[in-house]
Amino acid sequence: IFARILFTLFAIIFVYSGLIYQVEHPVNSKVFTTFLDAFYFSIVTMTTVGFGDVTPTSELGRLLTVLMILTGIALIPWQVGDLIRRLVKTANQVETVCPGCGLAFHDADAVFCKSCGTKLYKHSQSKVK
Repeated sequence: IFARILFTLFAIIFVYSGLIYQVEHPVNSKVFTTFLDAFYFSIVTMTTVGFGDVTPTSELGRLLTVLMILTGIALIPWQVGDLIRRLVKTANQVETVCPGCGLAFHDADAVFCKSCGTKLYKHSQSKVK
């Protein structure tokens, strides 16, 4: 999940960097001299830091900037929230290997495998006298 989040974020950053470079370099070549300038601008904009040292001048560049900000506001918390949700979900599970399908982690109170339905035998279960 962590690799998926990083890949998604970098893919979006690279796409926006390419777009802003193509739009702004012809009209604002003193500020957007290289792709790395556009990449820097995309990172600063999507994380909503906004130093103000690099700014677009064209209308299309400003529209892309607004889209970058909205993407950063929506996408980054959503991806981080998904990561936290998955970490909490696996934190509440215990290692109990299913004899039917081999699924290793189940809820602590699970009696049957949630994948195949086979009865789970927990090693920690003991008979009460």
